[in-house]
Amino acid sequence: MASPKIFLLYFVVIFFTISKIAIIIEAEEDEHGLDVVNEDFELPMSMSLYEGENRRSLFWHKTFKYYISYGALSANRIPCPPRSGRSYYTHHCFSAHGPAHPYTRGCSAITRCRR
Repeated sequence: MASPKIFLLYFVVIFFTISKIAIIIEAEEDEHGLDVVNEDFELPMSMSLYEGENRRSLFWHKTFKYYISYGALSANRIPCPPRSGRSYYTHHCFSAHGPAHPYTRGCSAITRCRR
């Protein structure tokens, strides 16, 4: 039979191996720096859910510095003048000049050369 010291050494090695595998530490970077994340949800004491800037956008605060205006979100508002023929994706479609259909694919009686 093995001596108790070898058995104890074997047990300690296995214990540390299992505990090292079982412990997983994740880190997240936010505006406060690196924080260790575990399964418990804890807010830092300096962070409040009702701060003015963070309340509007928690995720996009550090990534992007722009917001959609309230005027753009209002009802019955379209980005380009109606029946102008311009696409919604035309850059500055209100101030764009020139023909609304700058390309041609040939003329016919139906399209009147506006296709």
